Amino acid sequence: MTNVPQSYENNLQLVSIDEGTLHDVLQELRRAVRQGVQAIEDNAPLPATQEELGTLYNDDLGIDLMFLRLEHQARYLAKREPVEALTLSNLRINPNISRASNLRPGRLSPLGSASLGAAVVRMVVGAVHRGNTSGNAPSRIHRRDIETVHEAVNIAIEEGQQLGGDEALYGRAGLLWAVLNLRKLRFDAASREALEPVFDAIPKLVGNIIGAGILGAQEYLEMYGESSALPLMWPWHGKYYAGAIHGIAGILADLLICEPNELEVGPSGSHLPIIARTISGLCKLCISSNGHFPSSLPPRPSSRRSPLVQICHGPPGLLLLLSYAKSHKQLAYSYWEPDWDKAIRLASERVWEEGLLSKGGGLCHGIAGNAWPFLSLHDTFEYEKETITQSRQAYQERTGNTPLDEGLSGDYFLSRALTFLLYAQKTRPFQESEDSVAKFRLPDAPYSLFEGLAGTICAWTDACVVIEARLRKMELDEKQGATAFEDDNVFQEHLQHELGIPGFSVHGWL
Repeated sequence: MTNVPQSYENNLQLVSIDEGTLHDVLQELRRAVRQGVQAIEDNAPLPATQEELGTLYNDDLGIDLMFLRLEHQARYLAKREPVEALTLSNLRINPNISRASNLRPGRLSPLGSASLGAAVVRMVVGAVHRGNTSGNAPSRIHRRDIETVHEAVNIAIEEGQQLGGDEALYGRAGLLWAVLNLRKLRFDAASREALEPVFDAIPKLVGNIIGAGILGAQEYLEMYGESSALPLMWPWHGKYYAGAIHGIAGILADLLICEPNELEVGPSGSHLPIIARTISGLCKLCISSNGHFPSSLPPRPSSRRSPLVQICHGPPGLLLLLSYAKSHKQLAYSYWEPDWDKAIRLASERVWEEGLLSKGGGLCHGIAGNAWPFLSLHDTFEYEKETITQSRQAYQERTGNTPLDEGLSGDYFLSRALTFLLYAQKTRPFQESEDSVAKFRLPDAPYSLFEGLAGTICAWTDACVVIEARLRKMELDEKQGATAFEDDNVFQEHLQHELGIPGFSVHGWL
């Protein structure tokens, strides 16, 4: 492919957010999931040996995780032709437990570590088996897998504030994400007891990540001065990345999925103030670039015609972070400021205008990855209205200023998310028409979780759950009033089945 633009002009018609249209979109996404799963079965067969499963990021292990997620969300797919997700996942899982973990500082995230990724996925499978067992003995977690997780956490703790190993794909933020999800699972009693020291180490792990961020910010000041400096900064391979996969936005997002008490320091301290100041600094950088977001700091001239607009390096990563920040009650009540919403509006405009990427439909640098923050922001603006209102009131009381309303709503984000996700059906390898081949690059790992079709399928399936939850809220709004959803068991169950983007959400299913 030559002379292909970074992105295509967006002339798409926004999906309407009404009951009939949502039902239609739901059916189309369900068909896409079934077709996508069939494409993976046909074109991404099991490895020749089960030693070749690779990483969650771009190898067969990520496809395994896709099937595990489908198992959890199976009820939201078509009633006919059910996806036998757990069976398909078990066929791909590597049962050979290596005695060599190959863990080392800077390679502690299950997203990028093959041995740790396999151990974590096997543990999830064990918990799933236990939940699906009826009258049989529970599935035990292998001791070596538990030891691998212990080893990773111990290395992360012993690293202290060493710089260069904290981002989500390979570093301690990714490890934190995995541990938080493992804690959500229902293990047998012996496995749970063996894992308790890992869970007890979460505050220490958080403290080390924050400490490294403070040290990294000091190092940045010494090298580059105050220009674009932030209170928390983490280097990776000699650069201070800002986005979700390798940078500040992703690390902060993983910190915000901790329990509130795990972000406390001693009897009266908290990590929230420095996290909030860093978020505000990121927002100012975004606003100063009219919604674009630097790949790394300090911003440098680039040969690109326009800045990157993808979740790994660009404004979608900031949008994901801000969806978490605005939903975090303690953080939002005390530290929200209008720049957060202004950055959301501007970044959303850039993603909508420039987010139809020629790289395809994947998560890391594709259309589905650009859509997912919109799904998350939909939930924030649609279901956290009280938090948003109280945060604005607290800001006004704190400053004496009336914040500007940026005109954002749940519908604004859901319409954009669904429009992008429907369009992702045109990308390769899902669609191999002459037009698709001409317009979209085939990913290097075309069926993988972060680069390929497996990740797009995860986004489509999560969108099905989001739609079902929104339809339930519409029904309750009409019959019982605008706040009835808060106490509705059916609605809450829908929310519990939303899994979010892999690497940055905590639901116990990665």
